[in-house]
Amino acid sequence: MENTQQELGILGFFGILKQSFKIIFYHKKLFTQFSLAFLIPITIIFQVKMFTAVLFSFNMFKNRAEPEDITVFVIPQYSSLNFNLMASFKWTVYWFLSEIGYLILLLIFSILSTISIAHTIGSIYTSREVNFSKATALIPTIWKRVLITFLLIFAITSVYDYLLGPVLGLILRLLFFKKFTVVKLVVGIILTILYIAVFVYITIIWRLASVISVMESNTSGMKAIIKSRNLIKGKMAAAVGLFIVVLTFSAGVDTLFMLLVVYGPIIPLRIGIGILSFILKLLTILLLYVVQTVIYFVCKSYHNEDIEEEYYVADDDQKAMDVQLVTLLLD
Repeated sequence: MENTQQELGILGFFGILKQSFKIIFYHKKLFTQFSLAFLIPITIIFQVKMFTAVLFSFNMFKNRAEPEDITVFVIPQYSSLNFNLMASFKWTVYWFLSEIGYLILLLIFSILSTISIAHTIGSIYTSREVNFSKATALIPTIWKRVLITFLLIFAITSVYDYLLGPVLGLILRLLFFKKFTVVKLVVGIILTILYIAVFVYITIIWRLASVISVMESNTSGMKAIIKSRNLIKGKMAAAVGLFIVVLTFSAGVDTLFMLLVVYGPIIPLRIGIGILSFILKLLTILLLYVVQTVIYFVCKSYHNEDIEEEYYVADDDQKAMDVQLVTLLLD
């Protein structure tokens, strides 16, 4: 275990990526089970949301060249949304209800995936026996503290996405509303890069905090977020690089899905690309969950912190009790 921790502590971008792929390939059966139980539903949720977003946008904002443009929420004069029209109001209610359903389902399956995969990788690194039943057995015990962390991070990301996102859209629209200049282009690029950089940072903290909530007892919510910020120090460059690569690839798959499946003109092509994009999205989500957990163990090793073995010790205690019980029965 000690040697493993020392080796993990020196891993960088490529080392973490290689370690993540190795874990997945060496335990294909187990991660296939996780995919069937938790990750396929997440993938379906994501892709259904893209379909419904287009459907609701076209019905909520009639006669718009860019119906999905989020700036319509902060620039009413550019939108034909009219709550006096029953159709617009009806579709707005549908959109709101679908968002609530989407977030609830995504929250449930994200918690299940995080707990199962984090515990599995922890068992692998501590040379403990692991299977699907053992990985999911912890869910009833620790789901509450993982939920607290997820809800807090969700509140932070919601403020960032639904307030600062439209503000950035408004600024960019105003910048290029009239005359185009190089200065305006540079300012727009800088603002966009800053927005993306903060988004990636929040994503890293969120992902690491969720794993901390699983692996470390009595750590959730703001405590997990603070722990995450401190733990990532020294490995920030590798983490940023990994999340940018994974999120960029995921965005590319989503773009492919939108252009050739949602808006695609040919049915056979839409079906084929739909299947391909579904598989790629599924693999990307799996890699993301594994990477975030490996980063956690790399950061723990880098800071010379012992891996929390509370639950693994509990497993051993239970085994010992079972052996004692069997011995008594035989006697």
